[in-house]
Amino acid sequence: MKKSLLTLLFVCYLNVNAQTPIQEFNFNGTLNNTANTISFMGSDNFVTDRAGVVKGAQRLNNKALEAVIDNLPQGRAARTISIWVKFNDIASANYIWGYGNAYNAQYCGILQQGTATSNSDLSLAAWGASNDVIVSTPLEKYVWYNYTITYEGVTSRIYRDGKLLKYLEGMARSTNGNVFRLGEINTTIGINADIDDLKIYDYAMTPDQVKDLYEKEKPVLPVSTASIEQKATVVKGKVVKQTSGAIITSSDVNTTKNVEIYSQGQKLVGGNAMNINDLPEGTYLLKISSGPSKKITSK
Repeated sequence: MKKSLLTLLFVCYLNVNAQTPIQEFNFNGTLNNTANTISFMGSDNFVTDRAGVVKGAQRLNNKALEAVIDNLPQGRAARTISIWVKFNDIASANYIWGYGNAYNAQYCGILQQGTATSNSDLSLAAWGASNDVIVSTPLEKYVWYNYTITYEGVTSRIYRDGKLLKYLEGMARSTNGNVFRLGEINTTIGINADIDDLKIYDYAMTPDQVKDLYEKEKPVLPVSTASIEQKATVVKGKVVKQTSGAIITSSDVNTTKNVEIYSQGQKLVGGNAMNINDLPEGTYLLKISSGPSKKITSK
């Protein structure tokens, strides 16, 4: 019995230890890692993060941050690297992160190519076209995405929001370098985005572990549970302000409006009662459309 208990405790310890990143930067008002042993170098610009926390993320606009991290996975060593990104411009390429040499298979980094459409090529780069993992993905501005890459043996995988996008087998990485860069590829700067919660692991997560990490870290969006039909008060083309905290309420007009609120590409509430006090700090899209007209019949 004691032997079984000790074995169980040892397995639990290994599981917990395996989930611990070797480096973590949460950017909560500091460029230091959570252990306060390493700091990114460069000018800071703290902004609100995906959870609405003020100064909980870092904005990079045509500038880069660099950190010397001596225990970055090198050569063919297994790794997992996760980061949250919100793009403020997608017309030009965004170099999210990278480290290593600009030489065949000695680099490791991800970048989202610029686009004038709703799709963009996402690259897990290793320097050398045949070594890169490239996949086309839908892309929007002002939406928080979680990017996670894993590598083990000769298999590279790239995930977004917990879902496997693409993998490449048969390419052995030879990553060589201890300068970790945000906002640049090799030494070329190019980014306009907010970044948050960088985590580096010295093992390759399984697909289930990547999904679990995303589920634990994704922002929780409030959803209205009210079922009362909503009408908008419009007087001379202006929405009447309410003192109760309601965004839009019914009043003395005959015009029925459908009201929908979106955040990060997802509809939070629509057609129901909405109260501004229920929403966290952030930027929202308000969509107002005419409701179905009432049919009038003659008597």
